[in-house]
Amino acid sequence: MKKQSFVLLSLAALALATGPLAYADTISGLFNTGVDSLGNPLVGGNGVADPNYTVISGPGASIYPLSAVTYNCCYPADQPSGTNGNSRWISVSIGGSAAASGVYDFQTTFSLSGLDPTTATITGQFAADNHVEETDLNGVAIAGATTDTYSSYTSFTIPVGSAFVSGLNTLDFLVKDDGAPMALRVDSLEGTASPLGIISGVPEPGMIPILASGLALLAIGRRFRK
Repeated sequence: MKKQSFVLLSLAALALATGPLAYADTISGLFNTGVDSLGNPLVGGNGVADPNYTVISGPGASIYPLSAVTYNCCYPADQPSGTNGNSRWISVSIGGSAAASGVYDFQTTFSLSGLDPTTATITGQFAADNHVEETDLNGVAIAGATTDTYSSYTSFTIPVGSAFVSGLNTLDFLVKDDGAPMALRVDSLEGTASPLGIISGVPEPGMIPILASGLALLAIGRRFRK
C-alpha cells in the first residue's frame, strides 16, 4: 500500500512539474474572411466591408489599400446555405465584377504579444477564384500554401519555425485572377503558441513554487515508503 501511494504521489509531482511546460495559448486576432471582430459571419448582402482584411495591392487604378468586401455568389464552397458557416467570400467590389486580371494581395494581421514566436503554428483552409498563388507570413512565402480551385477548400499549414515575429505579424494571400469575377475565402483559420518563458522545457520563474510542491510530495512519498 505504501509503495502504491509513493508511486501515485510521484506521478502527481511529475504532472505538476512538467504539465505546464507543454501549455500553448490560442493566437488571438486570427479571423476567417467575411466575419466580424467576434468571428461571426457578417450579415447583409454583397459589399459589406470586412473589418479584418485589407487589399494591399492589385492591378488597375491606384485605389489601394482598400477594405475587402463580402462577395457571396455561386461558388460551391458557399453551399448549401450561402452566408451560413464560418466565413464568407471577399473581393475588391460588390460581386467582384470590377476586378481586372492580375494579382491581388489580401492582408490580415495578428499579434503574438506575450507569446513565443518560435513555437507558433497556424492552420486553415482556403479557396479562390482563380488561384491563391502564394501565401506570405511577414513577407516570406509559405511552402505549399497555394490552391487552384474555388470548388472546394484546400488545407494549409504554417509550421513551427516559420517567419513568425514578436508582436504584430502579417499574413497575406496573393490571389491571381484570370478574369472577373475574383474572390477569396479563408476558413478554419487558427493558431497556437506557447507563452513567453516556457522555452525548451525550462520553466519560467512563476513555475518554481509548483516545482517546489512537487518535490515536497516526493519527499512525503519517500517517508511513506520507509
